[in-house]
Parts: sequence; C-alpha cells; structure tokens
Amino acid sequence: MTNVLFVIDSLTCGGAQKSLISLLNNIDYSQYQVELLLFRRGGGFERFLPSQVKVLNVPQYFRFVSGDTSINFKSRVKYHLYRLKTSLKLRLNNITRKKKHSEQIVYTSIKTILNNVGKKYDVAIAYSQGLPTYFIVDKVEADRKIAWINCDYINTLYDKDLDNVFYRSIDTMVTVSSYTYDSISKMKYNYKDKLKVILDIVNPEIITKMSLEEEPREFHQNVLKILTVGRLATVKGYDLAIKAASLLKKGGYKAKWYVIGEGSERKEMERLIDKYELSNNFILLGEKSNPYPYINNCDIYVQTSRKEGFGLTVIEAKILKKPIVCTNFDTAYELINDKVDGYIVSKEENEIFSAIKKFIDNENERKRVICNLNNCKAYSSVNELEKFYEIIN
Repeated sequence: MTNVLFVIDSLTCGGAQKSLISLLNNIDYSQYQVELLLFRRGGGFERFLPSQVKVLNVPQYFRFVSGDTSINFKSRVKYHLYRLKTSLKLRLNNITRKKKHSEQIVYTSIKTILNNVGKKYDVAIAYSQGLPTYFIVDKVEADRKIAWINCDYINTLYDKDLDNVFYRSIDTMVTVSSYTYDSISKMKYNYKDKLKVILDIVNPEIITKMSLEEEPREFHQNVLKILTVGRLATVKGYDLAIKAASLLKKGGYKAKWYVIGEGSERKEMERLIDKYELSNNFILLGEKSNPYPYINNCDIYVQTSRKEGFGLTVIEAKILKKPIVCTNFDTAYELINDKVDGYIVSKEENEIFSAIKKFIDNENERKRVICNLNNCKAYSSVNELEKFYEIIN
C-alpha cells in the first residue's frame, strides 16, 4: 500500500480546498494510505473529509499562533519572539520597492523552529504553492514530492528565484489549467519536464446532492439574487462588483448581490459598500462550508476576478445551470463558451453591469442560456484521477 501525505494550509472555503476534498473523496483507499497535515484546524470543509484520511497534529508553532494555551511557557516565549520577528519583516516588506509574497516572508522567518514530520512517506504532496510547498521540501522525507500550483503563478508576488530553490527539489509540479502550464513552462528555470496539468477535481453528482441540503435563509425571495463566491481578496475584483452593484441600484433594479467568502479585504469592501450606500444591496455572508445551496438558489452567478488559477466556482455554477457573467481572466475561455452558456466581459464595472442587465431585462435570454446549459454535458473532471494515480505511482 502506498503511503501518501497531503499538506495544505487549512480546509477553509476556497477553490484549492474544495478540489482537495473532492480528490480525497474519490481516492481508492484499498491502494493508498492517506494522511493530511493542516497548519490550521477548524475549516468548514473538514466535515467532508473521508473517515479513511488520518489528520495529523498541527505543527506546534501554528497551534501557538491559533491561540493554543496548552503549549509550555518556554516554547511560548520562543514563539512570541519569532512571531514578533515575522511581524517586523512583514511590515518592512510592505514598504520595500520589490515586495515578496507574505508566505515567503513567514516561512523564511520561522523555518528553523518547525520540526520535521517524523515519518517517511512514499509520496508527499503540497496541495498549494507557498507554505505547503516549502514545508514538504524542508520538513518531510518522501521518495517523491509533488507540488500543486493552483493560482496564476506568473502574476503573483512570489519571488520566483527564491521559489526555484524549492521547486528544484520537487519531482512533479501540477498546474490546474492549460494557461498556467503554458506560462510556467516558458519561465527561465526550465520546469517544463516537471509540469503536468491536472484539472481541479469536480464531481457534479456530489455538487448537485450538496446543493439540495438546505435552503439559504439569508436570501430574500422576492428580489433577483446575484451571487459571487470567493475569498475576499483584491485579486477577486470585488471593487468592480460593488461598483457594478451601484450601477444596478442607480438603474432602478431591485436586486441583491450576495458574496460568500472571507478574507483580508473585508474592511475595504465594507468601506466601499458604505461609500456607495449599498448596505441593503451588497451583502457579505461570510464563509459557508456548503456554498452550493446558495448557488442553486441564485438567479445570476457573477465572477469579477482579475486573475484565476482556474475558476472552479464558475464550473460549479455551470453544473447547477446558472446564467453566468465572468470577467476575461486568463482561464475564462477554458470555462465559458461566450454568449452560449454565459457572458465573458472585460474587467470594467460598466461591462459587468451591462451583461447582468441583459439577463435581468430579457427573460428569454436567461432561458436561452439555461437551455444551453441543460443541453451540454455536465462538467466532470473525475477522470483526472487517472492522471493523479499516474504521477504518484
């Protein structure tokens, strides 16, 4: 039996987390013994972990950061000093001309106090770039090491020279879209021989089943419901969404725009919501462990991202037969047939508003798109499991 370790930051609401949960729910456990290491517990998707997956203890430093008071006094003092050092470096990074990704700052600051995982594995998999990748390279002993890249890596703040030190020790680099594969393969570090494309694992049967679990109590049933799902981050383009919502309000449309997700941009979004007087029109619902009933009960799904590694929530909205408006991020045309099963528009609030307006004003147009969605084969990437088995064997 093959021993496999997965490492990811947490199982909070997010595309990589949903993809990992789908993968773990489809693995053949008669062939693979699976363990999972998280840096933070309590994520909403943890309840969907299969019973066959053994969840390891969170490394002690990350338990300290999460407020674990059972850690002994001597260790707490040491961790406080490292946390202060990390905080100072993060602040300096914010004012430097050439910024690095915050995860690089954090890891280089704390790596000496992170213990090795005390076991050897056949395969170790970092299911995200950044901390999980650095951790399996330095702190895990395994015959094969695999790193997932599930973002638009080229256009991130990651210091690519620093990352190259780690990726040199990785056997296979998995990208979740053809665009990401193409962009990374052209980098100067000659990763091409290591690169594989494995699309985010999506099982339409599971999504459809979960979409019927509950009724979204927060939804106002007598108005048109627009929905966006994604972490509250600048890259998701929520400023565009808020401005488009303002245009809808000015146009007299009685619609409510709901957002599922949590993140660092919440305060800025709340400021913009107040600025445009949208407290009753643009509603932050926070994180939901099961977003599918909300997708299933919305009227229009909108994704305003500036960048996406893949765009998993767009696929999920397609599975649930929702009219979609999404911006023209690099992988959009891998997800949507423009003007057939949704609209792809430029990253401008006027364009987003106009596309939503078409769906609201013209019920026949909405029905046409839904009909096309019903007639096309449901997206499923369960067959990507074969690619997964190939790289770990």
